[in-house]
Parts: sequence; structure tokens; C-alpha cells
Amino acid sequence: MFENLVLTPVTGTLFLLILVFCGRGFRQNWKAQDEGWVLRGWLYAIPVLISFSALAFLPLEYG
Repeated sequence: MFENLVLTPVTGTLFLLILVFCGRGFRQNWKAQDEGWVLRGWLYAIPVLISFSALAFLPLEYG
């Protein structure tokens, strides 16, 4: 069922960018701890979790 599920270089790069930018947003939000920071933290953490899992567990397809 999931045999054909692979990451192309473009999708791998997009996941990496999501990981970097959302991770940075999470860290800044955590350090500031303004009003409603927990909800914003979860909104940053979920894309980080998805992109990290995809990069860690899906194989990359080359050309």
C-alpha cells in the first residue's frame, strides 16, 4: 500500500524548510511566552513533527 510513497528532492527540500522555519517559530514563541503561547506552540510543533517524520522515515527518490 505504501511501497510507492517516496520523497522527491523538491518535496524533501520543502519539508526541510518547513522544519527549519516552524522550528524557529516554536523556539521564539517558547522563549517569549506571551499570552496564548501554548496554542501557538502547538501550531508550530505539528508541522515540525510531520516534516521530521517524513524526512526520517520516507526514502528519497533520485532522478
